[in-house]
Amino acid sequence: MPLVSRSEIEELEKQLERAARDGHTEDLSIIGYGEVTIAVKLGTSHGDFACKRLVPFSTAGAARRTAALIASYVEQLEACGIEVVETETPILESNRGHVLYCVQPLLRPGTLGPDFLRHKTGEEAAPYVRRIFEHIRASVTPSLAPDGQLSNWAIEDDHLRYLDVGTPFLRDERGRDLFDFTEQTRALPGPVRLIVNRFLLRGILDNYHSVRGQALDFLGNLIKEGLANLLPSLTPVANEVFDLDPQITEREVRAHYKSDAQTYAFVQAARRADRWVYRNLLRRPYPYLLPPRIDRFGQGS
Repeated sequence: MPLVSRSEIEELEKQLERAARDGHTEDLSIIGYGEVTIAVKLGTSHGDFACKRLVPFSTAGAARRTAALIASYVEQLEACGIEVVETETPILESNRGHVLYCVQPLLRPGTLGPDFLRHKTGEEAAPYVRRIFEHIRASVTPSLAPDGQLSNWAIEDDHLRYLDVGTPFLRDERGRDLFDFTEQTRALPGPVRLIVNRFLLRGILDNYHSVRGQALDFLGNLIKEGLANLLPSLTPVANEVFDLDPQITEREVRAHYKSDAQTYAFVQAARRADRWVYRNLLRRPYPYLLPPRIDRFGQGS
């Protein structure tokens, strides 16, 4: 039996389309935004679910291939010892293309990594983060990688689970990405999409297939989560578990994160400008829901 029925996910899609059309999200229970995706809570008579909506695909074949890749991705991560939250990938046809959802049971409040570590000291957080680092190190290869950021892990009674499988980081033996990430950058304005696809995308993806890149990304995003106070305790753990040489420093982490944050802030500013053009010049509804302005440098940064 599927986690959610087709009619339930179809009704959610209608709600999201209405929200994008009129710009009002009050009737949605938004869990969070990615740079181009959105995750929404879906309440049903048989439980609550987190539904991550990917950017609509250009063809039904592209959506089906992605669903198959996600299934393979989950299998490969689990073969490395990572417990992935149960995931289903229903596909719908909509006015804007072929929409794929990643549907997962909603986890208990307070179990997502940033919430779980929010009030812990560096010493208290270190054992949990060490376990995450060990899972990342065991799974990062030239052909496979998780998105190891803290927000993609849940800790339930010391039980570690992984969430984010919507963009499968899988490569073939020649280093070519099996998932077509340009399907997701379709949400960006044309000139920005060209810059990202041609000049930025490969470097961003290469970081995931490098333990050093994973370490810098994980530690840097603690700043965004308002957990920069943990950096002095967790940076040495990263150096030890990932056996980094040369070792990374807190200064390097902050510089890496600043560069990433500036890139993503530029992308979101361009998307807001694009929305303004749609609404005010073209007099057309903007087809995507954008995140509110993000404090990318958190508290204590």
